[in-house]
Amino acid sequence: MKRIFYFTGHRFTVMHWSGKTFIGACSFEPDAAGLDKFESYLEQSARLPSKLLIDIIEEDFRQETVPHVGSKDQAAVVGRILDRYYRSSKQFTYYEIIGREKSGRKDDRALLGAITDPSLIQPWLDIIDRTETPLSGIWTLPLVSKKLLKLVDAKKGPVLLVSQQVSSTLRQTFFRDGRMISSRQSVINQDADNISNIGALASPEINRTTTFLRNQHLIEEHETLQVHVLCSNVQADSLERVLESDGSRQFYLHKIDQLQANMGLVDGGSKFSDSIYAWLCLSEAFSVGHYGEATEFRRYYYSLISTGLYVISAIALVVAAVITQANISSAIESDRAVELLKEQENSYKKVYSEKFSTYEAVFKNAKNMNAAVDLVDTIEQHATISPLDMYIELSKVMSQPQFSDVEINQIEWSKEQHSDKAGDTAKQGKPDIASPDPMRHVAIVTGKIPVSSEDYGRSVAQVNDIVLALLKHERVVTVEALEMPVEVRSDKRFSAQSGVQESNKAKKDKRGEFSIRVVMKGRSHV
Repeated sequence: MKRIFYFTGHRFTVMHWSGKTFIGACSFEPDAAGLDKFESYLEQSARLPSKLLIDIIEEDFRQETVPHVGSKDQAAVVGRILDRYYRSSKQFTYYEIIGREKSGRKDDRALLGAITDPSLIQPWLDIIDRTETPLSGIWTLPLVSKKLLKLVDAKKGPVLLVSQQVSSTLRQTFFRDGRMISSRQSVINQDADNISNIGALASPEINRTTTFLRNQHLIEEHETLQVHVLCSNVQADSLERVLESDGSRQFYLHKIDQLQANMGLVDGGSKFSDSIYAWLCLSEAFSVGHYGEATEFRRYYYSLISTGLYVISAIALVVAAVITQANISSAIESDRAVELLKEQENSYKKVYSEKFSTYEAVFKNAKNMNAAVDLVDTIEQHATISPLDMYIELSKVMSQPQFSDVEINQIEWSKEQHSDKAGDTAKQGKPDIASPDPMRHVAIVTGKIPVSSEDYGRSVAQVNDIVLALLKHERVVTVEALEMPVEVRSDKRFSAQSGVQESNKAKKDKRGEFSIRVVMKGRSHV
């Protein structure tokens, strides 16, 4: 038996399947009572590995062009774009490259997706984690729906797939040549007890989507949009009356019960298409989910390892029994042979026992394994502190118009480990990768400013402006002036309006040259 969690943004449903046969489902409301019932259900049910399929209106898809570079650099570029658009979503983001531009630099076109309001799904995920239920991944219905294109013969050209999973919403997903381009879910005012009037509600939404796609030049003027609509038997007449094909659009109706029959599904229900998408998601046996980080699904991977060990153990027992029986049969006339076979059987059991007990120790030390994974996370977090990150942020500040005559000659980069505990100071040099203390950038910036013999104050003020501009940056911790562009006193301390001071004793007169020290937080610690 397989289990899948299906979340529509309002109701959380648990669906059970046996092969292609739908066994049953139970739903939970998104209130305190519903969450308590869901937790009780998981505590009392078997720890079945499960998938989570979502179809919510709080999900955003968009296209962005990115440079055609290596996969590692491309991931870094897309990561910054995702951080800009969906900073509050973090682990609930997704991207894939869907093609290249046909002109210009021929940049890659990336499809970005994210759950814009993670608070909707987080309470359910917390319960799944608290009950130690192995979750294999989080899938989004629009991306899963492309598996349906082959079944409705819509793998080529522009295709709009329209379906209804609950009575109050309509899902429209646009594909080109089998690749998803965009998707939107719209709310419709439909009576839950009477769904036969879907035509009057769906037609305006389909028209709005078609107009948007053509305005965005996602469909060429000469192209005909293929609109494939999934519907129940009671909805077909209403849709056929209002959806008329013409030169710009060609409509195709697919009845849900007929689709399920073609797919071999049994007892899936013919009112809405939610069971079709649930089974398509379950059938992706070895695919990786669209949302979530690998650390969130560790229990699932542990369960796979445990299952594999039990299978290996069973095979070892069968093999041992077969070999033992064969040896006994071949040496039945010899007492000595029987004794040797018994010794061999005991040897097999001993080897098996030793191997199995080793794996048992692994599972008993699950907490140590978790600690090791957390240590790896800390090491990876420290590894994200690189010169490129700081150079990009410094360039944003120094590219402001008021600093156009400032020359930056050299940037000396290093990093230090900072502790927030009282009395602790920053530690430069080789970092302690096992320490949870965050890493920070440290840069010595050396440059030159034009100096006028009649106006020394202007160059000093310009350095002061640079210091103030850097201090306004959200990640900059401190800025310290090490050398100023002019020196009019031989053995004094010079103070600018930013509050920084410099000792000028025994320094050569280097007119126009300045040097400042900048300490900046890493990106992951802002």
